[in-house]
Amino acid sequence: MHGWSRIELAPLLKRRVFSSTQPAETRERVSEALKEHRLTWKGGRVDAELNRGRFGALSVCTLRYGAEVHIEPDRLQDFMLVQVPLHGRARIECGADSVDTHPDCAAVIAPNRALKLHWEAGCEQLLLKIPRGKLETIGRRIFGDAATRPLDFTPALRLDTPIGAAWRSMVTGLIHLLPTLDDGAPKPPAAWLEHLEDTLVLHLLYNQPNTWQNGTTQAPAQPRRLAQAESYMRKNLSAPLTLTEIARGAGASASALTRLFQEHQGTTPMQALRTLRLDAARERLQQGSCTSVTEVAVSVGISHLGRFSEYYRERFGELPRETLQHRG
Repeated sequence: MHGWSRIELAPLLKRRVFSSTQPAETRERVSEALKEHRLTWKGGRVDAELNRGRFGALSVCTLRYGAEVHIEPDRLQDFMLVQVPLHGRARIECGADSVDTHPDCAAVIAPNRALKLHWEAGCEQLLLKIPRGKLETIGRRIFGDAATRPLDFTPALRLDTPIGAAWRSMVTGLIHLLPTLDDGAPKPPAAWLEHLEDTLVLHLLYNQPNTWQNGTTQAPAQPRRLAQAESYMRKNLSAPLTLTEIARGAGASASALTRLFQEHQGTTPMQALRTLRLDAARERLQQGSCTSVTEVAVSVGISHLGRFSEYYRERFGELPRETLQHRG
């Protein structure tokens, strides 16, 4: 199998976010588009470029740095990422696993995996970003209670197999549909587009080994203090909670509670609180229990509307007002 051709990628390559020869600007722009990260330049000429298209809740990018780089973004938390080199190679360290990626081997990076990446000079990658909320919604529908477990994937995805080639073809198809989403272009049926989007996610959930498969396995019980903390958060979503208050509600110290969340959920108590607030906001928007985005944000304890919209789109792939419009 060969990598994507420039013709296959043409609709995406026309969606330039930035190009730069400046290291500081490159790190800042990539952080804005994907995730805050530490970036170490190892050698070679900086020749960076990022192109990005959105397809419903999903976003697809091409990214290159030009130079050899080492990247440390920590855990992704709110999204899953599939990376596949279009040119060159990269080494992806996902927790205890390492994947040497190249055009025939992608890396599937789960939200809670510790992550380090090393791109060789000249490497250019295709990145598919899937919001965690989208994964969990589909996971609950097809795996039931098994989808309450933390999601983790076997990271290596071979594209030179029939299953891998089918995934590659679906991504290519979405890229070709990007021009239909432009303003003024004839729009395909929204339900059909959503079906294509879901099918791409389902392909990974069904065919790439992960912890939600074989759904008869019971989800492991959470430590009591952690469960108490989550219960306290849910009862006080609209309150301006602090870490100290949550820890007191769980009967633990702040440091002990933080360790529990990091060990069992790969996150922090305050990030878990934000997730609970966002999930509650989405439910209220979908059910119509609030009449405006502002009212929903305030009802779940988020007072900064711009930040609320940013976090919401990161988790669900759409803005709160779009959820409200879809309900109507």
